[in-house]
Amino acid sequence: MGIRKLAHIFPGRVILFSIFLTIVAGALLLSLPIARIIDVSFIDLLFTATSATCVTGLFTIPIGSFTMFGKCVILMLIQIGGLGLITMTLFVMSLFIDLGLATQLVAGKILELETWKNIKQFILFIIVMTLTFELIGILCMFPIFATTLPYPKALFLATFHSVSSFCNAGITLGDFDIQFINAHASILAIIAFLVFSGGFGFITWHEILLYFKSRNQKRRHNFSLHTKIVIYGLIATIITFALVFFVLEYNHALSKQSFIQKIFSSLFHAITLRSAGPATMPLESLHVATIFFIMIMAFIGSAPGSTGSGIKITTLAVFLATIKTAIRGRTSVEIRGRTIATEQVYKAMAIIALSIGWIVFTTMCLLITEHHTFMDIFVEVISGFTNLGLSMGITPYLSLIGKLLIMLSMIIGRIGSLTLILALKLKTNNEPAGFSYPEERVMLS
Repeated sequence: MGIRKLAHIFPGRVILFSIFLTIVAGALLLSLPIARIIDVSFIDLLFTATSATCVTGLFTIPIGSFTMFGKCVILMLIQIGGLGLITMTLFVMSLFIDLGLATQLVAGKILELETWKNIKQFILFIIVMTLTFELIGILCMFPIFATTLPYPKALFLATFHSVSSFCNAGITLGDFDIQFINAHASILAIIAFLVFSGGFGFITWHEILLYFKSRNQKRRHNFSLHTKIVIYGLIATIITFALVFFVLEYNHALSKQSFIQKIFSSLFHAITLRSAGPATMPLESLHVATIFFIMIMAFIGSAPGSTGSGIKITTLAVFLATIKTAIRGRTSVEIRGRTIATEQVYKAMAIIALSIGWIVFTTMCLLITEHHTFMDIFVEVISGFTNLGLSMGITPYLSLIGKLLIMLSMIIGRIGSLTLILALKLKTNNEPAGFSYPEERVMLS
């Protein structure tokens, strides 16, 4: 079997198969007697493994139902889901995808690689950066936990929350942890830093490090369009999110806080509620408009090649640029003096359309199978698809069909709707080069 044939068979399906295999293996490990304190149905174990692997944080059973071994399995699944999917995707691309010369040159310029297929050094960079950030989180949180807890438990809590935060999972171990974390602004600041770092994207971090390296060597380094979109896009979304949250909740959920605390809380939630999900207050205590806005920002998500989810900030940028192009009557989509490839414009449109389509379909199905309000179900669907992990408290009460749909939403949201479609595609339609149908216009409005 040649490389060209492998390119049509493996990439999307390898990723899909790997995530399913990880989930099943995790569920089997959680089903062991040493992993559980109480008896749990296999569907709930499968749901827990899916949520951890997809770094979501929705659970049908309390995480306190598991022993230390079970919590270690969940931690392992979070690390694999947050880091493994990215490295596996890059590895599969380097092995099986026959990228064009132009794409290889662009990738080489962005990552400063001699060849796209020589991806091992970049995977090593991802692993080293991940361990570095997580170690920083552990070293910062451990002394705080150790003030009231035994050293072994404090170390485990620091490790768990550091990994969970950097991988944008936002999973905590219990009510005590939530109360303890909410009472310490320093821990909240560390969590926000880790969530932002994980959602910033490894390609962006790589370029920033190259920039400082070039400055030390007194050489010029120009950021790629990708990095510019990520930097400006994330800053814009965080500031917008913080302002909206501050205004809507000023006399509502934030009413009992001081002015400085309101600013800190708004910034914290603007960073974490785009992908990770940890919140210092119940979702039910927020204004309905705030909850709806959170779902919009979670749908947008983080940067590509990051531990965060959503449709990604670059997809939104291409989408907005396409709208601008249509309004101005131009024929090419442009961002910051660069023309976006037509293929990428189509993919961005497809990602957004397929994502909205799946959300609408799942919401409709759950409105039929579940006995909850529209808002409760809508939040559950968006939260599952975007791997946000927030809920109005209906997750444990979902029916079997409801659990299966949310599990599928978490998987689709994590690997991407377009990747799933390509993975399930039975055969490739190779049209003759230069072939096109006659052009004809249709009425659009």
